[in-house]
Amino acid sequence: MARPTNIKMYYGNMAFWRAECVRMGLFLGDIPFEDIRDQKRIDLKAAGKLTFGAIPVLEVDGKILSQTQAMASYVGKLAGIQPGDPWLDAKVDECINGCTDVTNTIGMTFRLPAEEKIAARKALIADGGRLHMHLSGLEKICAENVECAYAVWDSITVADLAIWRLVGWLSSGVVDGIPVNFVESTFPALSKLVATVDADSKVNEWKAKYPDLYGGK
Repeated sequence: MARPTNIKMYYGNMAFWRAECVRMGLFLGDIPFEDIRDQKRIDLKAAGKLTFGAIPVLEVDGKILSQTQAMASYVGKLAGIQPGDPWLDAKVDECINGCTDVTNTIGMTFRLPAEEKIAARKALIADGGRLHMHLSGLEKICAENVECAYAVWDSITVADLAIWRLVGWLSSGVVDGIPVNFVESTFPALSKLVATVDADSKVNEWKAKYPDLYGGK
């Protein structure tokens, strides 16, 4: 695949998984890109860059790509961190979509009144709850990759980066009602994946660039 000459990534100054798996995929593949974190959404919309009215979006040689799965798949191939096997590539996509399910399920609680929010989230993480179900799906995929601690392949993919940041978000304490040790105490394969990604030297190089987002961890 020929490398593009100009890549721009648009998102806020956050390490949220939807953008971070794309940014870090480019970084791990040593692919230069402009990491734009301060452009207002209204300006991006006026410039015709928001195909679906939302960020993150990736601009590649003047063309716009949006939707996390599409961006992650493209970057994985470009960076050489995609398996290249049709089945395993589909499993990577499955993980990305599983992360989206988790995010959407939690997102449904954000507009609830404060007195209802925590109770709703506790119900979601209970055995049989919708969030527990989504995370169990990701756990199953990771557990089936018995040869190593990555999600679907024998080395890191955008799926691992996405799950790593998703779990980081869920375990950060910022989502009221979800205990910081919920994933660690409930999903051993996900926890093993997180530890493996955390130990990656290139991942730590990325984290060192953004101590304000990663707290020096």
